[in-house]
Parts: sequence; C-alpha cells; structure tokens
Amino acid sequence: MARLSDAWLDELRSRVDIVDLVSSYVHLKPRGRKHWGLCPFHNEKTASFSVDAASQLFYCFGCHKGGTVIHFVMEMERMEFMDAVKMLAERVHMQLPESGGRPGREADKALREQIFEANRAAALYFHELLWSPEGAEILAYLHRRGLDDLDIRRYGLGASGKGWNDLETALTQKGYSPDVLEQAGLVVKKEHSRYDMFRGRAIFPIISAQGRVLGFGGRAMEGAQPKYLNTQDTPVFNKRRGLYAMNLVRGERGLKRLILVEGYMDVVSLRKSGVEGVVATLGTALTGEQVRLMKRYVPEVYLSYDGDVAGQNATLRGLELCEEQGLACRVLSFPEGLDPDEYIRKYGLEGFEKLRPLSSVEYRMQREADGVDMSDQEQRMAYAVRCCGVLRKVSSPVEREMYLGRLARETGFSEAALREQLGVMPRQEENRPLRFRSPRREDREESEAEKAQRTLLYLLSAGQISRDVVQEEDFDDPLYRRMAAMLMEGRSGAAVLDNVPEEDRERAARALSREVLTEDPKALNEARDCLRCIREQRADSEIARLQQQLGEAKGAEKSGLLRRIQEIQRDKQAFSGTGGRE
Repeated sequence: MARLSDAWLDELRSRVDIVDLVSSYVHLKPRGRKHWGLCPFHNEKTASFSVDAASQLFYCFGCHKGGTVIHFVMEMERMEFMDAVKMLAERVHMQLPESGGRPGREADKALREQIFEANRAAALYFHELLWSPEGAEILAYLHRRGLDDLDIRRYGLGASGKGWNDLETALTQKGYSPDVLEQAGLVVKKEHSRYDMFRGRAIFPIISAQGRVLGFGGRAMEGAQPKYLNTQDTPVFNKRRGLYAMNLVRGERGLKRLILVEGYMDVVSLRKSGVEGVVATLGTALTGEQVRLMKRYVPEVYLSYDGDVAGQNATLRGLELCEEQGLACRVLSFPEGLDPDEYIRKYGLEGFEKLRPLSSVEYRMQREADGVDMSDQEQRMAYAVRCCGVLRKVSSPVEREMYLGRLARETGFSEAALREQLGVMPRQEENRPLRFRSPRREDREESEAEKAQRTLLYLLSAGQISRDVVQEEDFDDPLYRRMAAMLMEGRSGAAVLDNVPEEDRERAARALSREVLTEDPKALNEARDCLRCIREQRADSEIARLQQQLGEAKGAEKSGLLRRIQEIQRDKQAFSGTGGRE
C-alpha cells in the first residue's frame, strides 16, 4: 500500500461526519458551535467531552484525550492507525491508495471475505449441532464444567461431528467452495483425501475485536490427543497475533488489567463468575505481538499459567516479553495446584478476589527458592547470589531496598554483604533526603508564555488569525513550533494531529481545543496579548542570561554585553507598547 498522503487523509476526514460517527458511541447534545457528551474514556457525571464539526476534532477537557476521527476510532476500537483508516474508508466507500497497482489485491480481499463468511457459517453449524442428539455428549461435558445454556450461547460454543466430512458436506451444500473451506482451515487436504479439521470436539469460536469469526479452538473428548486443536494460520487468522475473548474485552471500559490464562475453559469459567478482562493465548507461547495487543487496552497484565514446570517457564518468559514491551506485569498463582477453572468453581468470585498477585521480582525469587534447603549453608548462599542477580535488574532503589531486606531476613546474610554482592554501594548518609525525578512537562504548571503559545496555535488552527501575525520563532516549545510550522503551511488542525507522535497527541489536541471559542475581532487582540507575553518572557530570560555573564566580563566584552542588554530592553518596550511585530 502506498504511503497515505495528507491530501488523501484530508479527503477521508472530510467525508466522515465526525459528529455522526461519535454519536454512534456517545450521546451528544449541541451547545454553541460544538456537541457535548459524557466522555467514553473516563467516568464523569458532567459532560466535558466535546466534538467540533468545523475543526473535525474531539477533545475531553477532563481526561485530555483528543484527536481526529481516526484517533477516536483507534481509541474506541483499540485499532492501529492503518486499521482505523481502513475501517473509515470502507464506511465512506473510499478506495485506499495502491502501491504500483499490485495485481491480485482485489482477489485477496474477496478471498478474505469468503473465508470470513465460511467461518461464520461454520460457527452456526457447530452451535446448532451442539443442541442436536449428535452433540449431546459434548453438551453434557459443558454442563459438567459448570456452564449453563446461557453461557454456551453467550460464547457461541459448539460441537463438531465425529464423521470425517460432516462440516464440508454441510457447507458445500450451502454453496461454499471446497477451496475456500480449505483456505479457511476448516478442511484439510492430504494427497487425494479431504477431511474436516475438527471432529468430535467441543468448539470455541475465536472472534476478533470487531466481531468477525477468525478461526476455532477444539477441545477433545475422552482423552483424545491433541487435547486442544486450533485453526492453522490462514489469510484472516494468525495464532501469534490474537487472543481468545478479545471481542469481549472491547466492551469492557475502564479495565485496569487483563488476566492472561492458558485454556479457553479457564476464560469462560472466570468470566462466568464475574471476573472481567480474562483472555487466553491461542495454543502458542505468549508472543511480542500479543503483548503489544494487550498494551493497547490496559496498563498491566496478570499472567496466570499452570503451576507445573512448563507453566513456570512460560510465566518467566512472559514476564520478559512484557518488560521488553514496557507493559507492567504481575503473576496470579492459584493454590492447591488448581487451574483457574477448577479454582473459581471451588471458591467462587469471593475466593478469587482474595488472591494477591505477585510482582515479577517476588515471582522470580520464589522460583529461585524452588528445591533449596535453607538449612544447607551452600544452598542458602547460592540462592542468595541468584536472588542478587534478580535484584540487580530492579531499577527502583526503594523497591530493591525492600526486597534486599526481605532476602537478608530469609537467608541470615547481612544487608551490607548482600548489597556488596549486588554491586550497590552502601548509603553514606542515613538521613540523606530522597531525590525525586523532575516532573514531566504535562505534570508541571504551565508558564504564562507556554499558555500563550498554546492559545496562538488554537487561534491559527481555528482560522481566527492570519498566518502573517506570528512566526515560528514565537514558539520555543519544540512540539508547538512543529505544529505552528504545519499550520502556517496551510494544514488543518486535524492534519497536524495526524502528523504528531502518539506520545505528544494529548498536548497537541489540548492546544487545538477550547471550551469557549474566540471570535473576531477579539481574536487579533488576544493574539497580540499572547505575542507580548511570549516576547517579554523571552527578553527577560535573555537579559538575565547576559547579566550573569557581566559579572566575569571585562573591558570591551563588558561594554558589548551592556549594549546588547540595552537593545533588548528597547525592543521589549517597543513590542510591549504595540503588542505586535514591528
């Protein structure tokens, strides 16, 4: 696909009615030039979420999320940028730009649609079969696992027949071609024979966040192997990129964490008991793609694998993957050797809520303690050394200190010895005050000059002042200067937001949004006030810098500094009096 041009994106945004689209998610009421509603991104009782049809932007004055219609779809549907663009392009029947007219693209798209339709037909077939005499055994199995008929319908569970070609026969009679069924992974072809992929199994449909059936997981009956069988990779399904039950997570707003388990029945049982945010991998070890997918929905994940050796190794690998991707991760272990399904059926939601997730450090130290006899000095020493290796990777000094004290009590070695093993020097002053990081730009209070720069950006984007009123040099904030340059080139505010990095989008959206709109002719006076504030502060900063140099300057250098200070003071008096550019 070709790179999307600003002109093409402008056309897409102009065709999509942002008020109409947002209204399908949020109840909006017109007030002034904007529409207002309760923010879908945080809990609130007073409407602070605004949609501006003129600028094609949304912004919440409470949580500060904002952006274009593309960003709104990304947030609501948890999509990547290109996926949101494709969804909106389909909505308004716009053709995506081609890269050299790649042949076969339309055929690929048609095949994907045929596979989606075949998967949907297969899911209905499996579900209906479950209620027939042929599915009685599997229905009884699901009932024994604690599911009622409502649970079964909610998750679209089904049963596959024991015959070799039951599904293929049923779907070909409905007009689906054998080749499409094979491409969908529903039918397997080996040499001169063809047979159904799933036979005699409980069926769990795997559904995308957008509600489309991607593939299936099948659970064997009567000890047949493999216990779980999943759809092979197809043009619409990749086991490394998806998670079971992500379609349900999409509707669970305000989640603080996801719980990642191994089995589909674990997901269904936990959710049936009232636990939200439970998902499972699709028959593979956790992948980086799946971690990135979860990170789009929540700030933290709990790993909840089986407690056997394989499960412990998978947990340790999962912790590494999450840490590499910057996703906070803890471990939720179930006692008595129970898996999540067994535990929740035995102890219920109340028992589940009493479980305490372990930090990644706690879990790693527990694994280092496996099989260690603490009464044996050599084993105890080796354990302490291994734990120091774990603690060496902890970036927080306070957290490291806490676990170091715990390790000292557990092993009997002094904190000083463990700290030396760890490679951290002892504190020289016991009462030395803690050092805190400098606040992020968005955490600290804005200066008057920064507020003025933000106001100028709004006035520019809203067309309230002309581009010749300001210049790039009026913006010393790097983000604001880039935004100003784009606005002065004639780009819209929406186009600007599509071209700023994701980490800067909240600040950029805030700069382009206002609760009360400024109208001409007041806008020009406001712009002049802003410019006066910016330039006065810049002049004051420059004068202060030069005055510092005066203390060590001599002769001609000192005279030159004094002349420069006088020039800046004259310029300051000039623009303070006029409020504009000379």
